[in-house]
Amino acid sequence: MTLKDQDKKQNLSPLEKIRGPLPQLQEGDLVLVQKKGSLIKYLVRRVTGGYWDHAALVLLPKNPKKGYFHNIVIESVPGGVEVHKLSKYLENPKKFDIGIKRFPNLSEEMKTRVKASMLMNIDAPHQRLKVSKFGFALASKSYSGKMLSRQRFSTSGLIQKAFYEAASWEGREGIIFRDKFASPLELEDSTTPQDIAICTKCKWIYNKHEA
Repeated sequence: MTLKDQDKKQNLSPLEKIRGPLPQLQEGDLVLVQKKGSLIKYLVRRVTGGYWDHAALVLLPKNPKKGYFHNIVIESVPGGVEVHKLSKYLENPKKFDIGIKRFPNLSEEMKTRVKASMLMNIDAPHQRLKVSKFGFALASKSYSGKMLSRQRFSTSGLIQKAFYEAASWEGREGIIFRDKFASPLELEDSTTPQDIAICTKCKWIYNKHEA
């Protein structure tokens, strides 16, 4: 290993040392998160059948030449919709894992509209569901769908809402994560991290996990 390679490795976050260095991120990239050691998040993964239990959207990518020294994401957390540094997930691999997907050929105009839609929801409340609700969901697939549709302002649903509203009528088909939905309202309310993970319209660029 050269001295230059050693310097690069030293600058990697703890998670990057395990998963590999992050690619250069772009506005509108989709960040999928697994939180370890959380009962609620474990139950989310069980109910949705996936590896991931949370999602975030890249709002401002790292670009030292422009003075941006951190990747900034927007996400829905228990306190509401907030903006954070992506490093909060990268610094603790014992607690978090992340993967990243991207819609190819996303126009700058589309990125701007998506970001604006997400920012309009800053401080919007997040309704968390009780552990007992997940127990019923594990026992009943029909109840599982109803339960997920009542969890307003999960980040995956919020991201779907932002892309759906930002796209033209003709372009909406290319930014819908789920294959089956009854209405735009259901689509926005019940989209899960697993829907984003398995969607073939957006491509994996980091740490692919679909199940």
